[in-house]
Amino acid sequence: MFSFLVELVKIDTNANERKNYWNIARLIEEKAKEIGLNTYIHVHRDDKGEVPNVIAWADLGADKNLILLSHYDVVPAGGLWRIGDKTFEPFDPLRINGRIYGRGAADDKSAIALSLSAASMILSEGKARYNPVVVVVGDEEVGGTGVFAVAERGFKEAGIKPDRVIVIDAAPDFVGIGASGVIGGEIIVKGKGGHAGRPFVAINPVHLAIRIADDLLTGFAQQHASCVSVIPSPPGSPVPKIWGRFSITIMRAGEKHNVIPDKAMLGFDIRFIPEEEKDRVISKFLAAVSSTAARYGANVEVNIHETLNPGWMTDPDHEFVSEVLDSYEKFFGNRRVAGSLGGNDGFIFARKGIPTVSLGTIGLDSRAHADLENVEEEIVVKIRDLLVDLMTP
Repeated sequence: MFSFLVELVKIDTNANERKNYWNIARLIEEKAKEIGLNTYIHVHRDDKGEVPNVIAWADLGADKNLILLSHYDVVPAGGLWRIGDKTFEPFDPLRINGRIYGRGAADDKSAIALSLSAASMILSEGKARYNPVVVVVGDEEVGGTGVFAVAERGFKEAGIKPDRVIVIDAAPDFVGIGASGVIGGEIIVKGKGGHAGRPFVAINPVHLAIRIADDLLTGFAQQHASCVSVIPSPPGSPVPKIWGRFSITIMRAGEKHNVIPDKAMLGFDIRFIPEEEKDRVISKFLAAVSSTAARYGANVEVNIHETLNPGWMTDPDHEFVSEVLDSYEKFFGNRRVAGSLGGNDGFIFARKGIPTVSLGTIGLDSRAHADLENVEEEIVVKIRDLLVDLMTP
């Protein structure tokens, strides 16, 4: 399992470039066939090229199929990484002190390796509570193109019915039964440019943007935070239940110190609870922006990015959640459920009425998306064995 994970990490599958997608898809397909799984590669085509998505499964006579969902694409990485006196490339993984370091080791290639290992162990048993279906998609890091395509067309083409889903792209600290919705965009503040030495004849959009940002952070953000879900927050969160969050994430304006620009931009990120509808959140936000803009006489334009992630939740009392918790307790010693503060692909299935949970190897110290990304080998084994326990009758 770990040797295969190292092979996967060695392949640079940068999502921004769709780099080496076919190379890794063929490697995964080859490994799946080697352990005795049926395979089908569903290919999504768009104006950027192709995204091959691997579906590998075994029919062991169980009544239901369990989708083990992961992704092979990663965020970019460059330069050298250093641990002590060791220097290495992000795509030349280092295995040391019980961890594997490399881009994608945690997010999400360890999930691929452990899913295939779990499926192999189930096949050796010859019978299962769930038929294992390993699904590995591309473009998760840049919008979820692959999983959308598989959910809409790939399963039908492969003749697979998704009855239960585990999104193996999460933390190991709890069983995820939901995730926040995500909205992003920009506020464009328009002014009147001029010389910084004569600010009285200009309308400085930077000053206006600062005031608008402050109003939103003390007004809308506080009101939005009062929206609280029934789903518990992850361990270490400042609020016991998932809550609404608002952040200003980008500020951009001007090019020279002595020139007042004619516009400024504020980028924002809104996380909303799964019980709240996206359109309602957007309406409340636009009303807040309009109010603060009127207060300062500012001319603003708001661009809302179409969110692909409206959030999701699975009934914590569903029998599938109980089954997962039974196995989770054996390896982690508790029955903790929570929702993700970020988003994940569970919404695609949960919103179709398919019981869905999330679980993974991405711990707080995994440094996913950062330099020295790593995965703890012991956690990989625990998640693999948990899946085997769950699928074993």
